[in-house]
Amino acid sequence: MRQFNISVIGLSGTEKDRGQVGVGKSCLCNRFMRPMADDYFIDHISVLSQSDFSGRIVNNDHFLYWGDVRKTTDEGVEYQFNIIEQTEFMDDSTFQAFKVGKMDPYSKRCTATKVFSAEKLMYICKNQLGIEKEYEQKVMPDGRLSIDGFVVVFDVSPVPNRSVEKQVDFVQNVIATILKNKKPLVLVTTKNDDAYELYVREAEKISQRKDYKSTVQLIETSAHESINIDLAFLLLAQMIDKVKNRVKIISYQESAKSRKELLDTRSEAVTRLIRNQITDYHVLWSQGSKMLSQYREWNEFLNIFGHEAGQKLFRLHMKKLRDDHLNKKLHQYLDKFALALEYLLPDIGALNISDDDAWECARNYLQNHIEFEQYFFECPQASWTDLLDMDEAEDDARIPFDVLETSEAETVFRNYLNSVQQDKKKIGWKQQFKMLLEESGFVTPGKQLSEVRVLFMGRECFEALSEHDCQQIYDIHQDEIIEKSKQNFVELLLEHAQYFLQFKNVDNITQEDVRQITDVIQEDSRYKMLDRLDQERRVMLVQHLRFIHCPIRDHCPFFYNCVDNLIEEVLSDKSASNHKTPSGGGWKSSGSDRTLNLLIVGSEHLASDLLNDIRICTGSKGEYIYENQTYYLNYRIANGDMEAFKAIDVYSSGLICVYSNQQSFETLKDNLERTLLCNLELEDKFENLPIVLVYQPQDLRENEVDYLRNEGMRLSEMLHCDFIDHTQNHQKYVYDILNIVILSLKLTEMKSYESYSSNHTDLRILCCIFCGDQYDIENIVRPLVAESTLVKANSVIVDVFIGDAKRRVEFILSSYHGTSQYRDELIHGYIYFYSAKRRSSLANLSILAAQNANIPLQIISVTESGGVNAFFNSDICQFLITEGNAVADRFKGSFMTFSADQYIKFAFYNPFLKTAWDNKYEVENLHVEESITVDSGEGTLENSVNQMPRPPPRHESYMLSNTLGTDGSGSENYEMLPTPSLNSLNEERDISLDEIYDDNNEKPKHLHQNCTESDSCASSTERRVRQQNAYYKASKKPVAAKKQKKKKVAIPVQTPRVPPFGSYVSPPEIPLHYQRMGVGGGGPGEKKKPEPGVPEFMKSDKSPEYSMVPELAAAVIFGGENLPEYNMNPKCLKDFEKLEKRRIKEEAAKLRKLQEKEKEQEKKLKRKLKQNAKGLVESAEAQFGKLMISSEQGEIPIFLNKCVEFIEKEGLDSEGIYRVPGSRAHVDMLFQRFEEDTNTEIDALDIPVNAVATALKDFFSKRLPPLFSKDIIKELEEIAGSRGVGNSKLNVEVKTDRSCRLIALKSLLQKLPPTNFAILKYIFQHFVHVSDNSKLNSMDSKNLAICWWPTLIPIDFTDMSHFEQLRPYLEDIVQTMIDQFPYLFCGKDAFVMV
Repeated sequence: MRQFNISVIGLSGTEKDRGQVGVGKSCLCNRFMRPMADDYFIDHISVLSQSDFSGRIVNNDHFLYWGDVRKTTDEGVEYQFNIIEQTEFMDDSTFQAFKVGKMDPYSKRCTATKVFSAEKLMYICKNQLGIEKEYEQKVMPDGRLSIDGFVVVFDVSPVPNRSVEKQVDFVQNVIATILKNKKPLVLVTTKNDDAYELYVREAEKISQRKDYKSTVQLIETSAHESINIDLAFLLLAQMIDKVKNRVKIISYQESAKSRKELLDTRSEAVTRLIRNQITDYHVLWSQGSKMLSQYREWNEFLNIFGHEAGQKLFRLHMKKLRDDHLNKKLHQYLDKFALALEYLLPDIGALNISDDDAWECARNYLQNHIEFEQYFFECPQASWTDLLDMDEAEDDARIPFDVLETSEAETVFRNYLNSVQQDKKKIGWKQQFKMLLEESGFVTPGKQLSEVRVLFMGRECFEALSEHDCQQIYDIHQDEIIEKSKQNFVELLLEHAQYFLQFKNVDNITQEDVRQITDVIQEDSRYKMLDRLDQERRVMLVQHLRFIHCPIRDHCPFFYNCVDNLIEEVLSDKSASNHKTPSGGGWKSSGSDRTLNLLIVGSEHLASDLLNDIRICTGSKGEYIYENQTYYLNYRIANGDMEAFKAIDVYSSGLICVYSNQQSFETLKDNLERTLLCNLELEDKFENLPIVLVYQPQDLRENEVDYLRNEGMRLSEMLHCDFIDHTQNHQKYVYDILNIVILSLKLTEMKSYESYSSNHTDLRILCCIFCGDQYDIENIVRPLVAESTLVKANSVIVDVFIGDAKRRVEFILSSYHGTSQYRDELIHGYIYFYSAKRRSSLANLSILAAQNANIPLQIISVTESGGVNAFFNSDICQFLITEGNAVADRFKGSFMTFSADQYIKFAFYNPFLKTAWDNKYEVENLHVEESITVDSGEGTLENSVNQMPRPPPRHESYMLSNTLGTDGSGSENYEMLPTPSLNSLNEERDISLDEIYDDNNEKPKHLHQNCTESDSCASSTERRVRQQNAYYKASKKPVAAKKQKKKKVAIPVQTPRVPPFGSYVSPPEIPLHYQRMGVGGGGPGEKKKPEPGVPEFMKSDKSPEYSMVPELAAAVIFGGENLPEYNMNPKCLKDFEKLEKRRIKEEAAKLRKLQEKEKEQEKKLKRKLKQNAKGLVESAEAQFGKLMISSEQGEIPIFLNKCVEFIEKEGLDSEGIYRVPGSRAHVDMLFQRFEEDTNTEIDALDIPVNAVATALKDFFSKRLPPLFSKDIIKELEEIAGSRGVGNSKLNVEVKTDRSCRLIALKSLLQKLPPTNFAILKYIFQHFVHVSDNSKLNSMDSKNLAICWWPTLIPIDFTDMSHFEQLRPYLEDIVQTMIDQFPYLFCGKDAFVMV
């Protein structure tokens, strides 16, 4: 290894000689000797004190020894360098160079090839001076060094007080001296990171001087950036060593670029390392640096940048972690703040402030809010960020109130404020749109929004809402009107109860029957309202027929609101609180306070401890609340003798037995056996005494605890009492004890009530209430329950004086349709309630009253609140009360009324009870006579009147649910109905109501009651097999014969489009009379044998569907080995086919005659309607002529004149006139006043101008004959459609020229009758006045045309596309009539086209 002694020289001396700063010799040596960033010092001063100059570091010399260092070239050659820096030290007192003997000038001294200084120490930094022992001490070898080469420093940075010429002269002089001494040198430019281009060029000139003969190499360096430092010294070493392949000299720019890439790579690697390893911003630098020191990337970074840079990077990362944590926490607080605003400040109007001070007022409002501490907390000592740094607020879910001082919190509040305001506007628009839908008569059930969208265009509420919001509100409105229409349709069916009565006992409902029913009700508006929902309407009709045929609760149209359900709910609530026991005691009212006596049995300390626990839980007053009832507790400790037990009041007492160990258990068991189990005197008394056995183990081993627990449970089973383990339920065992005692006492009293005999009653009165009547059932039940002796599930028993004696009366409460279950029971009287504002209620009452005409009845009409005023103020109420009274007179019953809000007393029923008691004997005799009467088997077991067929119950209400969220077909609603009967809707055959029942008349279970066997849980194949098996079941028992009813013949009709029900095709329907065929052809009353070869049913049954079913097929289906066998020979079959064909032809001929008859009736009806319409027009015109007055334009209606004058006086500045509708009540009042008096002044009526404008539009559309005849309207359509819509009869010139079309329009208006033209001229002159003020009212001619063209030009559009095509052109015609009013109506020749 070669060793070289290098001397670093450069301009030095006083500040006058070298400038304010040096040329960078010391920094160059420092970076070369100690390249690590922590060992590099920037400040190296040359001004010293005398003591420092005399120290061993300087050693009274003007040079520094930097020590030795080893460096290796890229080729692997290793060199050792001893570095000497030649400088000139200044005395800090005189600022002159120290004098050391005979001194040569610096320029000569610095080029010396040998240096001497005994015991001279290595220089590290200026802080070393004076404290040399604290630093590494290395002595210059042998006290002397022979210089092998020189590094000449040239500073290229601009320095004050230093001229470049002085530095150039110095460098050139020393280079010449060095070259003269034949020593190698390298010219090094320093501070190239702050280089001045002129100085760089001067250095290049020096190195390129010809007299140097290319022996001076120039190296550009930067000690601060550690660029090309080693390159300069290694090149000098190779020059000294005379190596041919020397290192390549790299320019400063290239080296700086490489150095920057290296630094960036190291920085990125360390940054990534810190980010991955340090995730908590609370970590200190000492902890973090120790953690990172084990990674190579970190150590390399420190070597290059130093610990200070590493610490700076670490702190930046800590700051970022802290900022991220604070931002995350701040966003959490802001999210909570947004939720708090919704709860604490739901109404912004509560602030009553302007936008400028809204935030300040909101903070004050929140700070003073009563629930402030639930959402916020305040900490004046520290900010919320400091609290997070100290981890003081991490566990608190509330918001630091000073978070609200941040701009982010204010932004959240502003956003909330804006959202609330927008929501309010949106809610207002939604409400307006909902009102618009309710007021519009064009929105009917089943219509899509797209069909009526054009009606709402231009309305602010419609335009402001999104498509989704409009559709959502429209769907809600559709649901409401569909549900209302269905209710009205059911009401329509119920009102025709008398007509439906004929189908009550009909087994088969034919398509002809359905058509007859439809003919009766189809003209009613409630029927027409469901025209777009025909399938659902048809299903509802079929359901109603089934309800008529089988009026059970599950088929009630009102289902959950069925009166039978409501009665059960009301009476179940009343039963627990209104019983009267024979003793008169008991818990009569749930609101009254009770006294509860507790007898505690156990050893003295156990009983006392339990008593103390009870007192702690119940307070000093001994109050305990259970199910909103207060109990006052009395305590007593007993020792187990019989005298203590005899003193117990068993009606309000509880026995608590407690034990803790084997001894206390044996003592307790012995006492109980001696008193309760072995004493007959006490056994009956304490039969229902509530007993609670409590186990409190103390200081026992585990096996003993389990043994005593098991023994206690065994004893509790013997005593039939409750057992409580204190160890398993330590917290609430006292409450469990008290709850068990109270509940046991209640159950005991309930049992005593149920055991109270109620079988014997003197009178049984059936109170009938119609389902759906809008009055509170409790008003009817309350007086009965108030006097009740016993309340059952659907009846109330009352002991009441009738005459001189007390009688027991049972009031049975039932719905109208529920009365059928009592038709075989003894009933002494009927009380019918009906609503005085509901026609269907009275219609059904009349039918029930007729069915029980021989039994005393009372009809009670329930009126609206208001008493007698309801009779005189309502026509329907007056009519129904009158009719109800007539029904009562017809059946010799009594009639009474009471108001829905009126409280009636039980005495209200006393007169009728007296009547029922007087007729009791006759009613009971009549009942006995009817019970023993048998008519053709109808009194037999199988045909008992009381045994009604029970078809499957509905799973939903009779009112079908809407089809929102479905495919729109409504098929999902049909699954609620029995499959076979609904399949019949898709076939041209009769609907047999009996076919939906099993032969044993058992009601099938609900689908949801058995999940393993239900259709919803089984596969389609399983459902098909299971339903087929149920379908083919046949009763092997012969059925008793019934009266033969006249068979209805089903006329083949087109198959109605009803969706199929179920997921399979049902097997062929087997007629009911096939199933009833037994051995020998039927029941005992049927002796006729079938003719051989031809089945009997082929002779009697004319149904085309049934007549083609062979008997053999029926036998196979029913497994009928007992069925008769028929020999169907070919001849019989041929005859049968002929008969069948003949019958089909006859029915087809009948059908054609029927259709021809219907066509003739339709023609007659059209002629009659035409005549009526003609008379109506003539009468309207006559009436119209009476209301005319003269004006400048001609004869115009008085109403038109007064409305226009009022609007032009009051409403020309009203925004949206004719566009914003007025109140319907005001409109109707205005028409009513003019009908009463044509001289009515609108000013005196105090009616808004919008209402008058709406009335004027109604006058044109509803009360004024059309101003344009049909012929003129056709010509108007041609003028409107000549712009490309349809075929026009106008010539080409008119089609293409706007002026020609205007002339055609004027000619068309001149064809109008004088009166019509005068009215048009008058109203359009008004429109001109309105449009002239469009800046005030926003109603220019365009907006007026949009509002008025449907009223003025009532065209019957064929479809929506026709409407959409003509609409813009008709609007343009009306707008043109406004804009061109002078030309079209006033006859002026000059006009302006617009």
